[in-house]
Amino acid sequence: MAGILAVPLKKPSDVDIIKPLRNLISSTYNSANNQEDHSEAINEFSKLRSNAIWRAFEKNETALEMMNCYYDQICALESKIPPTEVQIPFKWKDAFDKGSIFGGRISLTISSLAFEKVCILFNIASLQSSIAAAQSVDSDEGLKLSAKLLQQAAGIFTHLKGFVMPALQQNPTPDLYPDTLATLSSLMMAQAQEIFVLKAIHDRMKDMIIAKLSSQCVEMYEEVAKQMQKENLKPLWDKDWIPTVCAKQGIYEGIAEYHKSLACKEASAVGEEIARLEV
Repeated sequence: MAGILAVPLKKPSDVDIIKPLRNLISSTYNSANNQEDHSEAINEFSKLRSNAIWRAFEKNETALEMMNCYYDQICALESKIPPTEVQIPFKWKDAFDKGSIFGGRISLTISSLAFEKVCILFNIASLQSSIAAAQSVDSDEGLKLSAKLLQQAAGIFTHLKGFVMPALQQNPTPDLYPDTLATLSSLMMAQAQEIFVLKAIHDRMKDMIIAKLSSQCVEMYEEVAKQMQKENLKPLWDKDWIPTVCAKQGIYEGIAEYHKSLACKEASAVGEEIARLEV
């Protein structure tokens, strides 16, 4: 979908999770029973992680499904072992990879399942934005899927905003700062609103409805632009992001006024129609 900004993925690193998990499970349950079953499950978990984190770069629905499956398995694992005792050094790189410019960390390594969950959730939201961006504006199903995925991504970024700092207990990479996550959530919601406008136009809804949706879109993009231009965030974004957001603010303001003018014409308010067109 042209113009939808997709959030980049956090960059993962391979890590041996088999030996640490085997040792932890053995010490936790303190029994040789079902040792073979544990080993098989651990091996499958390791394969799932490898497939999920690397196939994410294919940026398709299969990759998203695999990432969701891995996240569910992490949650299941947390319920069976003491998560704070996991000695696996999970290393993840900043999604925007501008640590040296931004003044933050380029990568972070923490032996914590909570950190792994944070990074996987971030990449789930990233994948959702990428898949949303790939949808066709000419397809009703594409518009619906895009809006749904963008709303889900916004929800994840909002959740992470309140979860990251308590979970990590240390400064994260810049992509996981609360302000960054809040801005990404706002961006996803603004883009979802943009899809609602496109669908309203596609469905030939009444002009006042399109105008109202467009005006809401303008307000949302205006807020995103303000957030993006904060001094502590501005260096983080791709060079095209802020101009794109500002351009969309102007575009949808024009669309709103145009459809208001059409609504006025239908109501025979000629003077107001001309005024709208001259804005």
